[in-house]
Parts: sequence; C-alpha cells; structure tokens
Amino acid sequence: MKIITVTAKSGESRLVINEKLGNLHKYCNIDETVIITDNNIARLYGNSFKNFKTIVIDGSEKSKNIETVTDIYKKLLEFSCDRHSFIVGIGGGVVTDITGFVASTFLRGIRYGFASTTLLAQVDAGIGGKNGVNFMGIKNIIGTFSQPDFIILDIDTLKTLDSKEFLSGVGEIIKYSIISGRDFFNLLADNICSIISEFQKNLLPDTNDLLSYFIEESIKIKADIVEKDEKEAGLRKILNLGHTLGHAIEIAENIPHGVAIIKGIKFATDLSTREGFLDIEKNREITSLLKLTGASLSFGKKTEREKIKQALFHDKKKKGDSIDFIFIKDIGDVFVSNIKLKIVAEAIDDMCIDR
Repeated sequence: MKIITVTAKSGESRLVINEKLGNLHKYCNIDETVIITDNNIARLYGNSFKNFKTIVIDGSEKSKNIETVTDIYKKLLEFSCDRHSFIVGIGGGVVTDITGFVASTFLRGIRYGFASTTLLAQVDAGIGGKNGVNFMGIKNIIGTFSQPDFIILDIDTLKTLDSKEFLSGVGEIIKYSIISGRDFFNLLADNICSIISEFQKNLLPDTNDLLSYFIEESIKIKADIVEKDEKEAGLRKILNLGHTLGHAIEIAENIPHGVAIIKGIKFATDLSTREGFLDIEKNREITSLLKLTGASLSFGKKTEREKIKQALFHDKKKKGDSIDFIFIKDIGDVFVSNIKLKIVAEAIDDMCIDR
C-alpha cells in the first residue's frame, strides 16, 4: 500500500494505492456515511459495503445529468443527512463525477471520498477535484472544483472490467506518457501489448507490478499538475491532450471515454503535424503506440461528422470563435494554444475517414 497526497487550495486528498475495498470502514464512519455506487458494482462488490446506507444509480454516461443528481439529493434528505455526513462514491468515472458534484453542492458542501474501481477512474477521472455532470448533451458543462478526502484504489477491482473499459483507462495512461517524456513513453510502448493481452486472458495478477507502476506514475503526474494549477488556469490544461476532439467523438459515437481519447490523441497528433509543430517521425512514434492498443483510430463517418463538430462548438474550453487546443511538439513537450474553431472543423473534414 502506498499513499500519495494532493495538496490544493480547496483541500488535501489522500490517494491510497493498492488498498482493499473491504477496508473502506477504516476511512469513514459507517453511521455517518452514504455510499453512491452503480448497479454493477453493487452486484459485484456489495458485500464490501453492506453495512453502509447506499444509493444505487445507473453507471452509464447517460445518467450523468441533473435528473440523477436531483434523485440523489432526495435520497440524502430521506437519510436525514446533515453537514456532518460523509459521502463515498464507489465506481468508475461517472460515479465519481456525480458523487463529487453532489457532495460539493449538497448543504453547500459536505466531505466525501472515492473508491475508484475502473482503470480510467484510478489514473484520471477520480483524481484532481474536477466534478461535473452533463447538460443538454454537453459533457461536464456543469461542475465544481473540490478535493475528496481520500481515494482508495483497489487494483483487484480491475479484474471485473470488460476489455473496452480497461482499454479506456489505457487511453489516459498513453496521454500521461506523451506529457511525461521518453522514459515513461518508451516503457509503455514496450509493455502495452502484454498488459492488454494478459488482461484479455484474465491474467491481471501477473501484470499487477507493472500495471501498478503505470497507475502510480500517472497519478504522480496528475497530482503534481493539480497542486500547481487546481482550477485549470494554465498548466492543468495540458491534461486535456486528446480531449478536445475526444469528448466530441465520445458523444457522437457513444463509445467509452478513454477509447474516444485514443482517437482524440491521434487527431491532436496529426493536427500538430499539420500546423507545423510535430515532425513526421515523432508523429509516427505516437501513432505506432496508439495502434498497439488495437483500438480503431478512424472517426467521423458522415452521419457522425456534424455531431462531432457541433459537440466541439459547445466545448467548455471554447472562447468565442476559438478554443484552447493542446498541441504536441515532442514526446514530453506539449503546449496549449488558442486556435480558431474553423481551422479545427476544417481539419475534422479533411481527416475524417468514412467507415
């Protein structure tokens, strides 16, 4: 077990790596705590928190909305929750996003924690204090910044993920490898196939040490950035690498977040080359790593292309007729630059592959 602490202006958060979900009671008072989880986690791991008051929601992206939040508020009132109450979200990114948003707005904010059960949540979604819900089909357009007291990361829960959800987390790890630099990038490139292959063969325990390393390094990268720029005024924007188009693809194609991010990173790579920032050899290196995941890198079937552009035009990073876009100059060298939405839209039309 290892603890990494994130210290930000809104609070301090402890990330407890390789802690068991069954030890949740050590981190919060059972009588004062309400669990928010999804149907699948309740079925698989419900015995680990059977003595807690529990709210079960739909864990799909379509449930990440104000209607679900309202239903949870009603349940919290039924449980007679007050400002001394504590909320724990157990699940993936949808559950942690909703839990953080609910906790930071109910009674003007009560304390909360997470037990992240997906690779995506363990390396990215559950970390950093960004909590949000979707509205009118726009991703994370309503949200807050506040840090959870703790995040438990039980790697054993990854055994029950399906392949797409596991790959979704791998997509975020690739993002961190490009941000971090050569050492992380090359190590991931050398091992990504075996990690994915062994997961697909239900051999996750054999890859735990290496997978734990990639999870821990990803957490360290994000924790360091969050501590320096909690509210995304500058530096933290680089964590959106691949997300500008990735979010739009996720909505248009209805695919898991991290799988869409893999496509978004490919687009960012190609746009970086198109704009003269990234040379073709480095583009090929990044593209080769993305291909090793086995995920499709194509996007934008004619029926989806306009949906992608419309989602892009509603992105929360938009400023008038332009948007902050994360470009790649080299592995380990990414930067934010404001670019006209028209240029991105033209690139989408040029790069889209009709499937």
